[in-house]
Amino acid sequence: MLNSYAQRSFQDLTQYPVFPWVLKDFKSEVLDLKDENVYRDLSKPIGALNEKRLKDFITRYNDTPEEEKYLYGTHYSCPGYVIGFLVR
Repeated sequence: MLNSYAQRSFQDLTQYPVFPWVLKDFKSEVLDLKDENVYRDLSKPIGALNEKRLKDFITRYNDTPEEEKYLYGTHYSCPGYVIGFLVR
């Protein structure tokens, strides 16, 4: 429903529907979906899932010239990624 409201479509590779990454437990044989520890913290962006990852992004941001600063270098829904996933 959220993708529909955002006008995302399977017909447009630049606005392909997004399926959020909500789980963080990929090692357990069986997931207890009632356990809050299997879900990622949705209050944080995907780049801040752990301290090292966030530190790397912030370091890159601080090392980038002022007129070119960015935190994340790619968009999560672009034609290259969509086609790559569809081919799989």
